[in-house]
Amino acid sequence: MFKPNFLSLLCLSLSTPLIASEYTNLPNVPPGVFEVSTRTEISTTLSAAWHTLIDFPNYAAWNPFVRTSIVTSANNITLPDQRPAEGKYLFMRVQIPPLPLPVNEKTLDNPAHTQFAYERIAHVQPELGRLAWVYLPEDALTAQRWQAVSDIGNGTVLYEAREVFSGPLAALLQAAMEKGLQESFDGQGEGLKLWLEGGAK
Repeated sequence: MFKPNFLSLLCLSLSTPLIASEYTNLPNVPPGVFEVSTRTEISTTLSAAWHTLIDFPNYAAWNPFVRTSIVTSANNITLPDQRPAEGKYLFMRVQIPPLPLPVNEKTLDNPAHTQFAYERIAHVQPELGRLAWVYLPEDALTAQRWQAVSDIGNGTVLYEAREVFSGPLAALLQAAMEKGLQESFDGQGEGLKLWLEGGAK
């Protein structure tokens, strides 16, 4: 069972503000055919940002990109514990490009922009404020998505996300969907900021 390490989260808090443009909490990963990413500064606490990021059942309340994120077993059975843990799986319903902000749990999908994905949770690192999953199946297309939250001082949290795409089908995906994927990543960052700063409530 996954339990957030609050002491470790507090250790990420910094007494001296960081220069956000020069700082990243995302790990180095091998380059792919293409990648999409986003960075957003949010006036909030590190704990609030982390708990929002791992609260999958509540994504629809604020997220214009990922409308449903369900933690499942390897047999695609919905698990009673919806907190992320390494080795569990995610069934996701997303909007590419994203829905207009603000959104809530009653906001309807655009059927023309609805996509589905099945992912494996690869890393849950509360002590580092990082979360990652990989796209399945991992043959013609591989994708690894990292998200991170960091306290950069002065009551500000930096949210970062990056997904790197590789494999024989990656170039086709890039041609067809890179622009929409980038818009969706940016939309999730903007939605998270709106939610945590109180503008969506």
